[in-house]
Amino acid sequence: IRGIKNMLNALNRDLNEKTKAIRSRGYIPAVIYGNKLDNSIPIEIHKTEFQRYLDANGGDKIVEVNLNGEVRNCKITEVQIDGVKEGFLHINFLLV
Repeated sequence: IRGIKNMLNALNRDLNEKTKAIRSRGYIPAVIYGNKLDNSIPIEIHKTEFQRYLDANGGDKIVEVNLNGEVRNCKITEVQIDGVKEGFLHINFLLV
Protein backbone atom coordinates (compact mmCIF):
# COMPACT_ATOMS: atom_id res chain seq x y z
CA ILE A 1 0.00 0.00 0.00
CA ARG A 2 1.54 3.29 -1.11
CA GLY A 3 2.46 5.85 1.46
CA ILE A 4 1.37 3.92 4.53
CA LYS A 5 4.84 4.23 6.09
CA ASN A 6 5.07 7.87 5.07
CA MET A 7 1.82 8.94 6.71
CA LEU A 8 1.34 10.19 10.23
CA ASN A 9 -2.10 10.66 11.71
CA ALA A 10 -2.44 13.92 13.64
CA LEU A 11 -5.04 15.30 16.01
CA ASN A 12 -5.91 18.94 16.56
CA ARG A 13 -4.17 20.13 19.71
CA ASP A 14 -6.01 22.08 22.37
CA LEU A 15 -3.76 25.03 23.19
CA ASN A 16 -5.31 25.21 26.67
CA GLU A 17 -4.00 21.74 27.51
CA LYS A 18 -0.54 21.69 29.08
CA THR A 19 2.14 19.99 26.99
CA LYS A 20 3.01 17.76 29.95
CA ALA A 21 -0.56 16.42 29.95
CA ILE A 22 -0.39 15.79 26.20
CA ARG A 23 2.83 13.81 26.64
CA SER A 24 1.38 11.84 29.56
CA ARG A 25 -1.39 10.67 27.19
CA GLY A 26 1.29 9.29 24.83
CA TYR A 27 1.24 12.13 22.30
CA ILE A 28 3.87 14.61 21.12
CA PRO A 29 2.93 18.29 20.76
CA ALA A 30 3.70 19.49 17.24
CA VAL A 31 3.00 22.27 14.79
CA ILE A 32 2.51 22.57 11.03
CA TYR A 33 3.78 25.89 9.68
CA GLY A 34 4.63 27.46 6.37
CA ASN A 35 4.10 30.51 4.22
CA LYS A 36 1.06 28.87 2.55
CA LEU A 37 -0.76 29.02 5.90
CA ASP A 38 -2.30 32.09 7.53
CA ASN A 39 -1.54 30.64 10.96
CA SER A 40 0.44 27.66 12.14
CA ILE A 41 -1.65 24.60 13.01
CA PRO A 42 -1.12 23.11 16.48
CA ILE A 43 -1.34 19.32 16.35
CA GLU A 44 -0.35 16.24 18.31
CA ILE A 45 1.14 12.99 17.00
CA HIS A 46 1.03 9.65 18.81
CA LYS A 47 4.49 8.89 20.21
CA THR A 48 4.54 5.21 19.13
CA GLU A 49 3.42 6.05 15.60
CA PHE A 50 6.11 8.74 15.27
CA GLN A 51 8.80 6.37 16.57
CA ARG A 52 7.71 3.75 14.01
CA TYR A 53 7.87 6.38 11.27
CA LEU A 54 11.41 7.37 12.29
CA ASP A 55 12.51 3.74 12.50
CA ALA A 56 11.18 3.06 9.00
CA ASN A 57 12.16 6.30 7.27
CA GLY A 58 14.59 8.35 9.30
CA GLY A 59 13.70 12.01 9.67
CA ASP A 60 14.77 13.37 6.31
CA LYS A 61 11.82 12.74 4.01
CA ILE A 62 8.54 14.27 3.05
CA VAL A 63 5.86 12.92 5.36
CA GLU A 64 2.12 12.97 4.76
CA VAL A 65 0.34 14.37 7.81
CA ASN A 66 -3.31 13.33 7.97
CA LEU A 67 -5.31 15.85 9.99
CA ASN A 68 -9.08 15.30 10.01
CA GLY A 69 -8.92 13.47 6.67
CA GLU A 70 -6.94 16.26 4.99
CA VAL A 71 -3.49 15.04 4.00
CA ARG A 72 -0.70 17.63 3.91
CA ASN A 73 2.81 17.05 2.62
CA CYS A 74 5.30 18.23 5.22
CA LYS A 75 8.99 18.09 5.96
CA ILE A 76 10.16 17.53 9.52
CA THR A 77 12.33 20.55 10.31
CA GLU A 78 12.93 20.03 14.02
CA VAL A 79 12.44 17.30 16.61
CA GLN A 80 13.10 18.42 20.17
CA ILE A 81 14.19 15.57 22.41
CA ASP A 82 14.54 15.41 26.19
CA GLY A 83 18.04 14.02 26.58
CA VAL A 84 17.45 12.91 30.15
CA LYS A 85 14.16 11.06 29.73
CA GLU A 86 14.86 10.27 26.06
CA GLY A 87 11.38 11.38 25.09
CA PHE A 88 10.13 13.58 22.27
CA LEU A 89 9.24 17.11 23.39
CA HIS A 90 8.02 18.78 20.19
CA ILE A 91 8.02 18.38 16.40
CA ASN A 92 7.97 21.08 13.71
CA PHE A 93 6.48 20.22 10.32
CA LEU A 94 7.03 22.58 7.39
CA LEU A 95 4.22 22.51 4.83
CA VAL A 96 5.75 21.89 1.39
